[in-house]
Amino acid sequence: MTVVVRPLGKAERQAVVALSVADEQDDFVATNAESLEEADENPACVPLGIFVGDQPVAVDDLVSGGDLVGFAMYTLDADDGNWWIYRLMIDQRFQKRGYGRAGLRAVVERMSAIPGCDAIYLGVVQENRAAAAFYRQEGFQETGQILGDETVMCLELKKPERLGSVTPGGAWSGMQLR
Repeated sequence: MTVVVRPLGKAERQAVVALSVADEQDDFVATNAESLEEADENPACVPLGIFVGDQPVAVDDLVSGGDLVGFAMYTLDADDGNWWIYRLMIDQRFQKRGYGRAGLRAVVERMSAIPGCDAIYLGVVQENRAAAAFYRQEGFQETGQILGDETVMCLELKKPERLGSVTPGGAWSGMQLR
């Protein structure tokens, strides 16, 4: 199974709006239409489709079980200066297949390549114990902070540490991973 995240084109944006979580999950995540509206109003938000396979899906393909299975959005929060995953959802028809875990890992990988992104934050509605357990399994830890009705969790990213010095030609004379 190949799961990729990529920015949304116009057709994908329409298809993302059609995705939904199960009824019992409605209180845990904003609708994708609300999320895309937030992204339109805040250019720091990066909305992404979660796709199975390497080809993006057209709107009509979604009806016949195409490759778009979910939606994610991340941002550099202007209020606290931290990188946040604002949204992560998998359509109810595609849950319990590993797409959420693979999608989260793809988003984390994408964000870890951003200079200055040393940690990723997210909020989990306190009653959503399944989501909190899922994020803990992926290395997120509760920070002790509560925002509204959400518990804040954080994943510290391990970045390469450079040891040594720069030579006159600009090359490093040593590297170590932590």
